[in-house]
Amino acid sequence: MNYAIILAGGIGSRFWPLSRAAEPKQFLKLCSDKTMLNETVRRLRPLIRKNNIYIATHRIYRKNIKNCLGEFDIPAQNIFFEPESKNTLAPIGVLSKKIYAKDKEAVILILPSDHYIKEKKIFLAALNKAIDIAKKGYIVTIGITPDSPETGYGYIKIKSKNKDFCSIERFIEKPDIVRAKKFIQDSRFYWNGGIFVFKAKVMLEEIAKYAPCDYQIITKIKDINLNKLWPRLTSISIDYAIMEKSKRLVLIPADFAWIDLGSWRAIEYFAKKDIRGNIFKGNCIDIDSNNILAWSDKRLLATVGLNNIIIVNTKDAVLVCAKDKTQDVKKIAQILKKKNL
Repeated sequence: MNYAIILAGGIGSRFWPLSRAAEPKQFLKLCSDKTMLNETVRRLRPLIRKNNIYIATHRIYRKNIKNCLGEFDIPAQNIFFEPESKNTLAPIGVLSKKIYAKDKEAVILILPSDHYIKEKKIFLAALNKAIDIAKKGYIVTIGITPDSPETGYGYIKIKSKNKDFCSIERFIEKPDIVRAKKFIQDSRFYWNGGIFVFKAKVMLEEIAKYAPCDYQIITKIKDINLNKLWPRLTSISIDYAIMEKSKRLVLIPADFAWIDLGSWRAIEYFAKKDIRGNIFKGNCIDIDSNNILAWSDKRLLATVGLNNIIIVNTKDAVLVCAKDKTQDVKKIAQILKKKNL
């Protein structure tokens, strides 16, 4: 049977000041009148039964989860509240073990909770294809065909293609703009969307092989000892720990109008613009600005004669940022954290 693990534990620091530790971007209504997490579950419902959807998040988000997912009636035991943030290997490993105990033939989809996907039918078709390949013992990642030189995304370079999938040469971390421009000219490069499909059995075998210390802890974790054992797990992404090492990983290309909402700049890809290329959200007025994003909760935000600027106005903080510096917004959040602000 098919299962899904939705990763919803990040704080979305590059969407500060709207996204905060107490209410990160997956619980915000950025793309529609639904939260990002709600939209993620909605996309999956034609493919995955509600009883087979699992959510991995931080325990401080209990209230957020209830408010966000109440309409879906996902079983309470399917919500995994992490005692502390441990990146993605730990929650994926623990939930894969839990699902495997329930279903030895389980196929699991791993999905981030902060993606915008326009072409839902194409998306579901890609997942169905990935499921078929995963049943043969592969770990499948969906490579997004790049259409711009994004420096905020990781890339995957393929070695070769056959009729079903591509073999992978290597993962590449977020490149600078010069390398990103080269990548999009080369058909061997795809964006790493962080979407993976695999049999629970296969993933547990790979964790045992490439992260044996973590595997030993994962096999011992139960509800009663979670708080005791969880701190002993390595804080590392599934990409670094497993995917970049596994010989079972393959890629299928897809193009379903995908955006990882990793920064404020991503809003431009789906939000409505005026004739000057401006995007206004909330209580805003403007005179003679071009290509700006102005976002205000309740307070009036007035702009005059600006170009290529992002302004986000909340009740207790204002961000003013050049559009080509949106990836650096996370540094503001880091500074505030150090100052206990």
